Amino acid sequence: MKRGITFVALGLMLGIGMSGALRANGATQAGGVPLTADSALAAIEQAEAARQAAADLGYEWLKTKALIKEARMAAAEEDWQRAVELATEARLQGELAAAQAAREAEAWQRRVVR
Repeated sequence: MKRGITFVALGLMLGIGMSGALRANGATQAGGVPLTADSALAAIEQAEAARQAAADLGYEWLKTKALIKEARMAAAEEDWQRAVELATEARLQGELAAAQAAREAEAWQRRVVR
């Protein structure tokens, strides 16, 4: 159980770190590349793919779809920075949910009473 908590904590730190890097550079990515509609849409597409992968495994987290919806709304308002931040958080949630599914596929066997 400790390993799972550590993995989730690491994922959250990565998400917070990415958001901080975006904010620190204003409307630019961590490498100083300006955020555009294309970068926001690409981030949203990646988030949707990660969400769908987790959903296909039966492990979609509750907030992921709402984050993607918020990212799309931010992109519609041309708030590229916010769109990328929200999409990045949603992508990380999708990836962590898929990792959770993989762990649970093995862990259930340890919980079976013999």
